[in-house]
Amino acid sequence: MKWFYLILILSLGVFDIKAQKSSPSTAPTKGSSSENPGLGYVFPSFPGGNRAFSKFLTANLKRPNSEDVQGKVFISFFVEKDGRLTGFKVERSLGKEFDNEALRVLRKSPKWIPAMKDGKPLRLQYTIPINFTMIE
Repeated sequence: MKWFYLILILSLGVFDIKAQKSSPSTAPTKGSSSENPGLGYVFPSFPGGNRAFSKFLTANLKRPNSEDVQGKVFISFFVEKDGRLTGFKVERSLGKEFDNEALRVLRKSPKWIPAMKDGKPLRLQYTIPINFTMIE
């Protein structure tokens, strides 16, 4: 029997987004952003959006040979002001092979569109799940 895998990613309800710095001068302003009304922030995004990111992962992610393992690897990273991804860290492991594969692919990612606060780029930390699932 041959196993195939399905890569599911990016459920906005699962993201953990943290601002690098917070001060009274960067306090959210009411209604200043249509993307996130009331906060004044535009969150970082992959060029082309979530669907494009999912296609990028599908094209680049290779499932490790552990046939009986499935689950999620949670990776955190910073989206820098220029869109580069830095500071990768495995927050929740699925095993060394899966963790390394998730990190390998995220390191290949093109620059993202950085977060914005009142029209200025902002460094933010992101945490995303990469789901490895087997399908018969």
